[in-house]
Amino acid sequence: MAPRFANCRLHLPCISFRITEVRRKSGPTKEYRIKADGLHDLFITTAETIVQYSRAKSIQQAFLLVRPWDRYLLRVPDFVEQPDFTDDTESTGDWSEAGSPVDDSQSYDLSGFPGSSPVEEEPVFRALRFMVRLGQPFDAFLLAQQRVREYKRIASDYNIVAQVKDITSVDDMDIRTIEIL
Repeated sequence: MAPRFANCRLHLPCISFRITEVRRKSGPTKEYRIKADGLHDLFITTAETIVQYSRAKSIQQAFLLVRPWDRYLLRVPDFVEQPDFTDDTESTGDWSEAGSPVDDSQSYDLSGFPGSSPVEEEPVFRALRFMVRLGQPFDAFLLAQQRVREYKRIASDYNIVAQVKDITSVDDMDIRTIEIL
């Protein structure tokens, strides 16, 4: 899933969170307290006016906080280069000769290095890694619905940093592609 432009619109694969409440803080700046299903409450500052609402006082327009999809959430490499040993004409000799610095009895964990992921990974470990990454803070976009399935980005004066409340409640997350004007 990669973002793409078509018909003057950005088609953005993302994880979206429905905003349930917008409250403006008192004062000269347009600072808003945002509540969204599944996320910790957060504050944003913007030059735009956002309609205040809550679950008790609903409005027609829907707002979303979205996390653009990142393939590294699943840690899936673009490709895995496999060595080709079919035409191995050179002999490398015995690398574990006496006095060699290589010790086959030791095991090294290279999982944190790029390109070191195994070709096949246990689905359980992949799911756990995904859940851990979902729990980390992320940069988000604030979107306002314009028409059915079309959204407009609301600019913020600062990066919007959001964080999932409870990674075990994935019911509040909606993975989809959103059309942004």
